Amino acid sequence: MARGLENVSRREFLGLAGTVAAGAILAACAPGPSAPQPGGQQTTQATPKKGGVLKVAIIGEPPALDPGFTTATITQNTMWHVFEPLLTRDSKFAPIPHLAEKYEVNSDGTKFTFYLRKGVLFHNEKELTAEDAVASLKRWAQVSGRGRTIFARVDTIQENDRYTFTITFKQPTGLLPEFLAEVEAMMLPKEVAEKVGKDRLPDELIIGTGPYKMVEHVVDRYIRLQRFEKYAAREEPPNGYGGKRVAYFDEIRFIPVPEDSVRADGVGTGEYHFAESLQPDQYPNLQGNPNVVPLIVKPYYQYGPHFNKKQGMFTDVRLRRAVLLAVDLEQIMTAGFGRKEFFRLGPEIAAPETAYYTDVGKEVYNKPDPEKAKQLMREAGYSGQPIRWMSTKEYFYNYNMALSFKDQLEKVGFKVDLQVMDWATLVRRRSDPNEYDVFITGHPTYVHPIRQVYLDGTWPGWWTNPKKDEIVSKMMAETDLEKQKQLVRELQQLQWEDVPWIKCGESFTLRAIRKEIVNYQNPTDWFFWNCGFGA
Repeated sequence: MARGLENVSRREFLGLAGTVAAGAILAACAPGPSAPQPGGQQTTQATPKKGGVLKVAIIGEPPALDPGFTTATITQNTMWHVFEPLLTRDSKFAPIPHLAEKYEVNSDGTKFTFYLRKGVLFHNEKELTAEDAVASLKRWAQVSGRGRTIFARVDTIQENDRYTFTITFKQPTGLLPEFLAEVEAMMLPKEVAEKVGKDRLPDELIIGTGPYKMVEHVVDRYIRLQRFEKYAAREEPPNGYGGKRVAYFDEIRFIPVPEDSVRADGVGTGEYHFAESLQPDQYPNLQGNPNVVPLIVKPYYQYGPHFNKKQGMFTDVRLRRAVLLAVDLEQIMTAGFGRKEFFRLGPEIAAPETAYYTDVGKEVYNKPDPEKAKQLMREAGYSGQPIRWMSTKEYFYNYNMALSFKDQLEKVGFKVDLQVMDWATLVRRRSDPNEYDVFITGHPTYVHPIRQVYLDGTWPGWWTNPKKDEIVSKMMAETDLEKQKQLVRELQQLQWEDVPWIKCGESFTLRAIRKEIVNYQNPTDWFFWNCGFGA
């Protein structure tokens, strides 16, 4: 799955100047805490003991261990134990300071000054300073679509002293904190950021500031993290992804387990302590195991196919619209997620729980018309060439949704070449327009819409549209909530007209954790600081 523009984020945007205006937007944008939903639970709330090895069953080998290099959620969730950004998110998903002690912004949103916390150490025991922050952000601008989006607006970025630096923009950029609250904008030692540049971080240069440091990586077997004893935690109480982070486990081992049934069974037997992305049909068995807590997260992600719009048949919008008209999206979501308690339908790009929800596009969403689809296929000159559709079984819904698409599309005359591969391979191949026509992925529904990765025209699928770019540019600068909401309506309308991808529906994810793990809060995106084995 993907996280926001090849890398973008959101909000809390005025510091000491203009706090009232910013606060109004940011509070209104927030969907509410990612607390357990009906059917899911938290683990026992108690102070954990220090020690032990946590074994986490993940869906497969991450495509990279460099969060700046990929938007894959599996990379973020494993590696934000190691890497940290200047800002992070509170329980309502609003940006808050993390490695930054605070930040200030001028009245028109063109100048941000960041004050770093003192005494923060990298895993090589070098202190984080302004020169590291500036070098890290410059590297982010090279490797990340969202970083490029931000730096296209930057006039200057400069160190003021050892612990402060300033970013000055050519135009108002009020949503900068949305971008800096993502782990892709992580802090690296200056010498590492400059040495690696546009390249992916090799394992030996994975040096962060997080509560855990990486000590071993055996591809397809495990990623082994170890507590960083000199970690500099914040003093505030835990708040969402922010506040104080305590590493209770001696080690965390992330173990690729591609079969979701094996992940679920492993938690049941105690082979693993936590498993992600489980099929909803496994919920009754998990609920019946006295040693396991099933966890449901809602809202979560929207899923659907992205078209290669850079080359090939789907550069023609008529064929993209034909695919939309050829399929029943409820059938596809049922194929992908089974139980109706685990998904919902709708045209929205932001969940109903958020301030940005709108049903614009409902007149075309899930309105199958096979005859109209066939007409558009004829008009576009489609002559039976196979759709190269990349899929993976590591995310069970990805493959099941692809099968349903294949079945329905072939009924109207499309030919689908379903190519199944591991997720890491799919993520690598989707960046090459010669390799495919379609792939399925997911995007968060609980975030500011500007964070969606596909808004970046360089992200796989390559949605380049002048009107889209104009809307995004206005979003970046706008500070009025109602005007922001209107821009979201315009963006959502354009998405259903241009069909860069098809939002099939939104799912709620199922996970499982052993009861001996205490103080786990069931966050939307999982993490394992502040939890541990019970005393």
